[in-house]
Amino acid sequence: MALLALVLIPLIAASLLLAMRPAAATARGLALVSTLLTLAVVLWLWYTWAGTAVTAYSLDWVPAWGMRFTIGYGGIGLLMLVLTGVLFPFIIGTGYKQPVGDAALVNALLLYSQAALFGVFMAQNAFLFYIFFELSLIPIFFLLLRWGGEHKRAITIRFFLYTLLGGLALLFSIAYATLQTPAPHSADFSALAALQLPAATQQWLFWTLFLAFAIKMPIFPFHSWQPETYTMAPTQGTMVLSAIMGKMGIYGIVVFLFTIVPIGTAYWQHLVIGLSLFGAVYAAVIAFRQDDFKRLVAYSSMSHLGLMCAALFTWNAYGISGGLYQTFAHGVLMVCLFYIAGMMEQRVGGNDLARMGGLKTRMPRFALLFMLIVGNAISMPLTQSFPGEWLMFNGLWQLNPWIALAGVVLIVLGAIYMLYVYQRVLLGPDRDVAVADADGEEHFMLVPLIAIIFLVGLFPNLVLQLVDAPVQQLLNTFTSLH
Repeated sequence: MALLALVLIPLIAASLLLAMRPAAATARGLALVSTLLTLAVVLWLWYTWAGTAVTAYSLDWVPAWGMRFTIGYGGIGLLMLVLTGVLFPFIIGTGYKQPVGDAALVNALLLYSQAALFGVFMAQNAFLFYIFFELSLIPIFFLLLRWGGEHKRAITIRFFLYTLLGGLALLFSIAYATLQTPAPHSADFSALAALQLPAATQQWLFWTLFLAFAIKMPIFPFHSWQPETYTMAPTQGTMVLSAIMGKMGIYGIVVFLFTIVPIGTAYWQHLVIGLSLFGAVYAAVIAFRQDDFKRLVAYSSMSHLGLMCAALFTWNAYGISGGLYQTFAHGVLMVCLFYIAGMMEQRVGGNDLARMGGLKTRMPRFALLFMLIVGNAISMPLTQSFPGEWLMFNGLWQLNPWIALAGVVLIVLGAIYMLYVYQRVLLGPDRDVAVADADGEEHFMLVPLIAIIFLVGLFPNLVLQLVDAPVQQLLNTFTSLH
């Protein structure tokens, strides 16, 4: 019942918001309480997890198509549930300080998206995964279309077309793989993982599956929708897209590619690593050239995700564990950075870095909070990003030291553009302008996130213990193929 509650709590709360249309304060309060309840559930699942996969609920749905309503979780799925549960209270809380209007509708859309995201990470049937995968996008589509910034219609339509293409490719792949299972056909992940498809089939099926997840992250060359969408979206929408929805791509790679088409994955391994690292370096260089704070963070997110994708495809324990660990660290970081960007946008009336600078003496508390977050972004020791970066670098090194050099370049470039944005926002000659320092509400948002940054940085095994056993199982499967 706990897993059903993760879907039902935000679903019911969102429906109540739409039906009652309460005042803004009540709407935000109800949404926040809903996310805190789901947080309590995922923390309980985390605390009671025994280290083995759990199938909590299974019901025949459309057996003729291999569709079953089957939900459960393993270590990797639980990590994604924890990520979603931890971050959504902060995403809802952002609306208190950075409202976008019609609080009941905004929070209802966010909660519908949360319910679908929980469904994605709990689904144990490929068709059920696809349904939740697509449902998670619908609320965000309307959020962007109504409350997005300049050129929101054109940008949202392009975002929709990209995701539609990826979704159709995923649906085709699932249908094809399901038809290869013994009759009566089953789309359960366990049945699909038991397939032993011919190598030639796996080589082309890899790309129809990978397309959906490459667009979702995104990685080069499927990335062109991302910078404009992240920049145009309201802060809460950008947080959902970058901190959680991008991780559906990481999760999909592990659940689908590594288990259904492992031979195809091995065949295209180096090409995917090359595309991922090229895109990551490209995004890091472009980030440094940005004059828009929010767009800079968008390219930063793309660079981080490119490195994470490359680390996954190293197919060794360091790389896969590091990539999965970093999904949590990256999610927390993106919520922090986009919240900071929203704070500055409110104070100076836009995201243009030229409007900022020289504000440290007028915003000393903000300067300290931002510096701690920048320390995490550049993977300083004791922050949560450091273990993940170290593991991913070691994974790349084990595969090829020359490939690992690209990882070093990314770490250096990341430090350059994050320190650059800190300098552009706060340092330089004092600007004689009336700018308020971080207030109580903003401390209430950022201090817990910073506490998570250092807690996980000091005790990375909190996350790594969830992925160690599944990663070893994946590696054993890969070894048996050779």
